Amino acid sequence: MKLFLVLSLFFLLSFQQILSQDINYAENILKEICSKGYHGRGYGLGADKKTAEFIASELKKNGLKKFSKNYFQYYKLNTNTFCNKNNIIFNKDTLIAGVDFLISASSPSITGSFNVIELKKDIISDSLKLKNFIRQDFSKYVLLVDTLGINNKDFKDAYYYITERNVLKAKAIIKIEDGNLIFVPSQVQKDFPLIILKRDVYKQKAKEISFDIDAKLFKDYKTQNIIAYVKGKIDTSIVLSAHYDHIGHMGANTYFPGANDNGSGVSLVLSLAKYFSERKEKPSYNIVFIFFSGEELGLLGSKYYTENPIFPLGKIKFLINLDMVGSGDKGIKVVNGSVFKNEFDKLSDINKYNNYMPTVKIRGAAANSDHYFFFKKGVKSFFIYTLGEYKEYHNINDKPENLLPFRKLKDLGLLIIDFVNSF
Repeated sequence: MKLFLVLSLFFLLSFQQILSQDINYAENILKEICSKGYHGRGYGLGADKKTAEFIASELKKNGLKKFSKNYFQYYKLNTNTFCNKNNIIFNKDTLIAGVDFLISASSPSITGSFNVIELKKDIISDSLKLKNFIRQDFSKYVLLVDTLGINNKDFKDAYYYITERNVLKAKAIIKIEDGNLIFVPSQVQKDFPLIILKRDVYKQKAKEISFDIDAKLFKDYKTQNIIAYVKGKIDTSIVLSAHYDHIGHMGANTYFPGANDNGSGVSLVLSLAKYFSERKEKPSYNIVFIFFSGEELGLLGSKYYTENPIFPLGKIKFLINLDMVGSGDKGIKVVNGSVFKNEFDKLSDINKYNNYMPTVKIRGAAANSDHYFFFKKGVKSFFIYTLGEYKEYHNINDKPENLLPFRKLKDLGLLIIDFVNSF
């Protein structure tokens, strides 16, 4: 390790010069794939395909090798989408998707105007009133549920069944959100719409709401993972991965750019692919670069890959998955660090010696990104994400202008290069 750290210091200046140039490259990648024409890298408008073609063109331009005739591994998924009409008028005010409201990802289409019935504290807190309330016929009404001021823990289960299962059979459900509007995509379409309404829009008694929402469920939608590599001296591989999908559109005018999640990971992995392909000395191991789709829908792309590997999983020496790495002013966290403690200690020692990141924090196993199914198959793997002040997540404000410039991406890249070289 001491010899490696000395060599690491010797090569540090040349690495920094190369990666300093590649940070500009990374930032340009981020701006490209988060732009409006990529539609939030979802599926309803084929944005996954457009993004995959762009990534593949960068891999080709940088001289990366293919495992087959192209860089793609195709598979199919289901997803519910909102790419066309997405209009709501609430108490005569026209609302803005992503700002004033979100449609729950499993919602179907709905059109028309409906009277609203409110379920609030004064009813929820009185068992007799609540009992009489739920006896109503809600089938022609929209039910608005507001739990402000409710401390009744017994209502928690009822709230779930009312809002998520629609046990009262309302035409649609509205629930009031006090925090940030966070959208999570869905593989299914339920039989009722669920609207998440920002509290500051709900200023007075709800009387009427009008919908013009167009949902489309795609079944067996053909998408793709992207795989490329730099040839090493022996037939064993180190894998660097990131997911490139995000959560797409909500209506014709609202999209989710996904800068940190996970345009940042894509930008860094492409930069590392460029670096390793341009390096004159052949690496000891193959360096494989995988970009997954389907992560936001439940790690679908990485699951498919581990069930249908392009090369044997047993040939993977180590995998590093990068997801949400755009900040870093407070360091990084390493999922599986406590599982693969020797490798974590090596990563931590490299960081301490070179002072790349403020901290390298350890974490246990977690099924929270694309490393997971590799780990379950016995592949040694880390999932690295950055720590910092940047908080935008699954909303319309996770965009390049709020994330850039990359302040610690170069340092994280240098840490990963040194860690890869340590093998």
